[in-house]
Amino acid sequence: MTWWSYVRDKKFFLLFFVVVMFFIGILLAVDPNSQLTLGNIIYLYVFMLLFLIAYLVLGYSFKRTYWNAMQKLVEGEIEENIIELLPKPRTREQAFFNELMRKKHLEEQREITKLRDKQQEYHDFILYWVHEVKTPIVASKMLINNPDLNDPTTIYRGVEAELDSIDRLVMQALYYSRLDTFAKDYFIQELALGPVIRDCVKRHSKLFISKKMKLDLAEIKIEVRSDSKWLGFILDQVMTNALKYTDAGGEIKIWCEISESGSKTELHIRDNGIGIKEEDLPRVFEQGFTGMIGRTEKKATGMGLYLARQMSGKLGHKIEISSEDGVGTEIVMTFQQKEDYLLIAKD
Repeated sequence: MTWWSYVRDKKFFLLFFVVVMFFIGILLAVDPNSQLTLGNIIYLYVFMLLFLIAYLVLGYSFKRTYWNAMQKLVEGEIEENIIELLPKPRTREQAFFNELMRKKHLEEQREITKLRDKQQEYHDFILYWVHEVKTPIVASKMLINNPDLNDPTTIYRGVEAELDSIDRLVMQALYYSRLDTFAKDYFIQELALGPVIRDCVKRHSKLFISKKMKLDLAEIKIEVRSDSKWLGFILDQVMTNALKYTDAGGEIKIWCEISESGSKTELHIRDNGIGIKEEDLPRVFEQGFTGMIGRTEKKATGMGLYLARQMSGKLGHKIEISSEDGVGTEIVMTFQQKEDYLLIAKD
């Protein structure tokens, strides 16, 4: 801070001082009882001018140290914590600026931490995805390169199954990449829940047939407010898990329940598969968490339910899970019947 910049900052004060002194001079000149001569008035003006200059000089010297230190911070390159480099405040105004910068710095640090966590999360997902997609590719190559071990029909079915696995992984990567731009890629509308569920079952029909699974699908004639594409993907993740962890000949039951007030609809998907251990239940929606199943079955990825929870939250739906080890698992998805479409989806 230079002297002239400091004086310019005081321009309104200086203008006020000049106006006040002008009126004082007029009052002294026109007052008939005043004993002051013109020389006395000039002497008073000179004294007040000196007082003003002293005030400005002292004020400038008082603030110069702080502002010069701040200017060095602004013009220089900072490689360490800027809060530790802030000069000691000498006025309440300076203390206020220091506190404001401290809060802004903490806010930026939190944003940087979030971005780093997001970057690490994305990096972990890519590593997981590459590892998972290699398995069906290698399996397909083995089937194709060893035709003598299997007849053409078996090879065809095996390769088709591996291609379905690759397609599922590609869809997971596609929807994962869209999580941050979800607000640009959804369309909330009243949609019939029954057809969405039947389409999901149809997409998994081959696995139902190959494992001779039973399906108990109640008649669902309910409309909910959601996005058909994203909701279909969520149901795919839930159905894939139910089929994956239910032994051949098992059963999957799907039905809906409506609250007495009609304000919410619950979609239930229950299987009689291997279930989930009680200690693993609180973490099944975490990214990459596979729990005991991942260590014993060697086929858990830990991404399906994570994506289902993330997308459900963005659509304004609620997804919960209950399970008993060795008995089965039940997923409950709750749809709130909100009056305003704009209140459903979340950024």
